[in-house]
Amino acid sequence: MRTIRTISLILLIFLLVGIASASEDVNFFNNTTNITFEGVNFTIPQGFGELKGAQDFDELGSEGKTCFYINEAGGEIQITVISDWMGLNLDELYKDGAQKTKINGHEGWNYTYNNMTYFGYVENDIGVLVGATNQTRLFEVVL
Repeated sequence: MRTIRTISLILLIFLLVGIASASEDVNFFNNTTNITFEGVNFTIPQGFGELKGAQDFDELGSEGKTCFYINEAGGEIQITVISDWMGLNLDELYKDGAQKTKINGHEGWNYTYNNMTYFGYVENDIGVLVGATNQTRLFEVVL
């Protein structure tokens, strides 16, 4: 039951993605910037800026948040952290068509959905999903 709820949450997060254009409210980074989001460290590449208003998914029965970064060329980065992962392993979260992969020492799975490439992994019992319009960006963002 928990696995089905978590998989449903992941699919819903992917469907909620609709950010495709730069906003005047975004301050773009002049340099590569290290961030900590919900207790997990990431690197945001130069030229990206955060779209304010991280999305909170508490109402879905799982403690999680998503933040979004865009660049002026239409590139996107999404970071979702699910804090109540509760010991689920990657095999329970396998999605058809996903490829098991390792990025910067993290074992996980990745696949493409709606022009975005995603990488999901577990770090210290925290579920992490990173999506980017360019697969190479995953290797830059995931620390």
